[in-house]
Amino acid sequence: MLEHLVYLTLHKFNYMNECDNVLSADNQQERLFANGMRTESEMAWYVVGFTDGEGSFNVSLKRERSYGIGWKVGLSFNISQKDSVILRKIQNFFGCGTVRFRKDGVGYFEVRSFTEIEKYVIPFFDQYRLQSKKIDDYETFRTIARLVFAKEHLTYSGMERLLQLRSPMNGGGKRKFSISEILSTLHIESSETIRQIRLSETKVAK
Repeated sequence: MLEHLVYLTLHKFNYMNECDNVLSADNQQERLFANGMRTESEMAWYVVGFTDGEGSFNVSLKRERSYGIGWKVGLSFNISQKDSVILRKIQNFFGCGTVRFRKDGVGYFEVRSFTEIEKYVIPFFDQYRLQSKKIDDYETFRTIARLVFAKEHLTYSGMERLLQLRSPMNGGGKRKFSISEILSTLHIESSETIRQIRLSETKVAK
């Protein structure tokens, strides 16, 4: 199934106009050759195929009473795969993120940095659209990410919207903390305190 998805996605670029570079790194061409691809489009659709099959977009919340509003929001894009060569190719293409492996041998290419998600991940998937139902998760992820980048999650209404948007992602299912539990424990401080939180979170994200 995954191989079929990759095959279809790889060849889709033959029926589309060539797009401008979405990754502006100076060594983009070198990365393409290192990955064994002739063009950016070929590598891009290769990445899209693996994302359709084995990728996910996630929004996490961790209870940290001493952290800002009491909850830390995390954003991540990842692709799971046992083949380390494939994961390194994808990491090489994006020019960011990390590759790690679990004890069972399953590996992950993952991007968690707010800056890298905003600069690389979102522009990439806006240009090279996913071909599966995973497009819905991506579009929700993008909306939430922009909400977080604008620091709207530091307000009660912003966090409430984030939680409601996140609810159906990745098939929905039971969450560790309900929306009401999270909202009832928010630390909404004065405007000056929120300003300081925003400054500190910006530093952490970079």
